[in-house]
Amino acid sequence: MSTFAPYPRTVLPEEERLYPDDEGLYPDHERVFPEREDLPAEHHGTARRGNRRPHRSRRLPQRLGDRRLGRRGRRFIVGSAVALFVLLLLLVVPISALDGPLTGVVISRVSSQVSSQMSCPGTQTKPPKITIGGGRLVPQLLLGRLSEIKVQLPDMAVSGVQHADFSATLRDVSVRQPKPGTTQVGRFDAAITLGFANMPSLPGIPQPTFGRAADGSLTVALTPTPEMSKNVKATVLAKLELHGASMSVVPQQLVLFGKSIPAAEVADQTGGARTEKLPDLPAGLAYKSVAPKTDGLHVALGGTVTTPLSELPTSVGEQTVSYQAVNGQLGISTSKDIPLLGELPLTIFTEPTLGDGTLTLVPKSVDVLGSNRQPSDPIAAIVLSQVKQEDLTRTLPELPSGVKYQSVSVDSAGIKVTIDGVTVQAFSGLPKTIDGRAVSYGAKDGMLVVTTSGATADHPMSIVLYSKPAITGTTLDLVPERIQMLGATFPARDVLATIKTDMTKYPLQTLPAGLSYRGVEVLASGLRITVGGRNVQLTKGALGGSGASC
Repeated sequence: MSTFAPYPRTVLPEEERLYPDDEGLYPDHERVFPEREDLPAEHHGTARRGNRRPHRSRRLPQRLGDRRLGRRGRRFIVGSAVALFVLLLLLVVPISALDGPLTGVVISRVSSQVSSQMSCPGTQTKPPKITIGGGRLVPQLLLGRLSEIKVQLPDMAVSGVQHADFSATLRDVSVRQPKPGTTQVGRFDAAITLGFANMPSLPGIPQPTFGRAADGSLTVALTPTPEMSKNVKATVLAKLELHGASMSVVPQQLVLFGKSIPAAEVADQTGGARTEKLPDLPAGLAYKSVAPKTDGLHVALGGTVTTPLSELPTSVGEQTVSYQAVNGQLGISTSKDIPLLGELPLTIFTEPTLGDGTLTLVPKSVDVLGSNRQPSDPIAAIVLSQVKQEDLTRTLPELPSGVKYQSVSVDSAGIKVTIDGVTVQAFSGLPKTIDGRAVSYGAKDGMLVVTTSGATADHPMSIVLYSKPAITGTTLDLVPERIQMLGATFPARDVLATIKTDMTKYPLQTLPAGLSYRGVEVLASGLRITVGGRNVQLTKGALGGSGASC
């Protein structure tokens, strides 16, 4: 390239153009070899041809308009002119005076472009706040890169959250767009603050309530659905108390996930004392005690059942009778037609005895014809022969297993039957459900053990998870360290082994290449998720909505 290439060129008439001859020499011309007074004449420009061969780099400066300038030359000329203009402008106008008008224009343009790249149209309810740092704006624009841009979006939809606060610092931002609608950022640091009230819910899981514990943990309070908690087993140890014909089940302890809780602290879950009415017993009988054992409930009962004489049958074997008690025997008075003797009044004295579920009146004597005769007496024998044995026997009510008729006696009050024993009510005969929950029974240390499974809508089981949030890939994991339930705290692994749920995992949006989630922090009113990266190209809607371009 000629050393005169930077100078403007012009197109001369053909007759004025100078071309070298075959030997590479130019014809004599004052513009080629101007005369100088300090040189001898033989060195002047009018010297004869051949005295001096000009170096190829010392060609004539081509004039303006010369076609041989080319595209590169014209570009350089335009760029030089612009640079010269800007230089003159900077010399005449102070830089500080240019920053003011340019800042507003740049911020407006940056605001529009950055907003579209941070979120999709219609997802912002408040305008972004843009601050350009890094010193004077004009030098940054001349260099083609902005040192620092701070972006604040107070209400933005991101990662499924409709209302989030977004703040970012962009450094080394290229003024020129690598592609239409893109921005090249050297370094990107951002924070997304999700308010507890705006945290999204997960399908099939009730909306939890978030908070911050005193130790900085994230608290997640929720009520699992019956389906989620169907495998949760709660065991109540209860004392049984008798009150007449009723039995009270008084909870003493609640055992949940291997930990005992005083029942008084969880009365809303145990339901407090429950009273059950026992089956009615005949007059004279009473429940004595009830105790749970491995084979069921052992119920002791006993007493004396008295049948008044007035309630005994008024006829025996088609004969009208009446009763009286004499010396511990039951006298049955009637009148009978005795052969050869005619109709005679008589009284048969009997002694009640117990058989296998029967009560039999055994004749001991017959009072007839003015004297008391033994059964062996001929007249007594004739009388007793006319009495059928079945008329003197009656079947007693069946008693529960383990309870027996112990003795029988008679006095003026009537026939008295003593009953005593312990009956066992098998656990299989107890209610299968309580408040809609499946129930199983047992015994331990003299107390009834009642184990319920699951929860119902009427008796929900609320829990509070204490978590140290972490981000793995694009998932916000609220893995709990401990869980509080019914006022007690349990290791999270014990609870989550039975409460099957993915309620601790929240999906986050996919980030553009070069960006990654750095961490999460629990604030007093929400979660702050940090994002960072280098050499990032932001496209339209890169950080809004689900992370996909709009």
